[in-house]
Amino acid sequence: MFSTQSRDLMKAAIFFTVVVGLAGFFVYRQATQIGQPGLIRIGQEAPDFVLKDEDGKPVKLTDYRGKLVFLHFWASWCPPCIEEAQDLERLENAMKNKPFQMLAVSIDTDEDAVHKFDQRNNVTLPALLDPGQQVARGLYKITGQPETFLISPQGVVLKHIVGPMPWSNAQVFGYIKALLPPASL
Repeated sequence: MFSTQSRDLMKAAIFFTVVVGLAGFFVYRQATQIGQPGLIRIGQEAPDFVLKDEDGKPVKLTDYRGKLVFLHFWASWCPPCIEEAQDLERLENAMKNKPFQMLAVSIDTDEDAVHKFDQRNNVTLPALLDPGQQVARGLYKITGQPETFLISPQGVVLKHIVGPMPWSNAQVFGYIKALLPPASL
């Protein structure tokens, strides 16, 4: 019924369709990160954790339900982290007395490096310590630093920012302020 040439063309078309379909699937899988446990997505509940602050006191993420949480991963040796330190300080000060909690998580392995960073850069932000990076890389799957997650008062991830930001910029500040619970504005 079909000539040899027609059958060869049909086989080639079927093969091409299968290859394109598989390629499409793998592109889609990579783009959506299906099968990647622990990857944090916008709209999902933020994974809870407990880290110690610089005084050794345990701090738990879910203790800040009802507040907008600014979860910021950084390191003392990271040039962009150094550059944005003062902006973070200004943001923290501007949000005093608002339902806002900044959690600055240092991935430094040496606690003393965090203290020296604070002194050198005139920063008073309380730091949480994650020297083994169980929270940063293990739970939140950060790929570099700085990385920031904005978490709603209900504990849902609203935004994931990779890299530094001008946190005290009026537009950025306005965006963050708009995420606060309505009664707090």
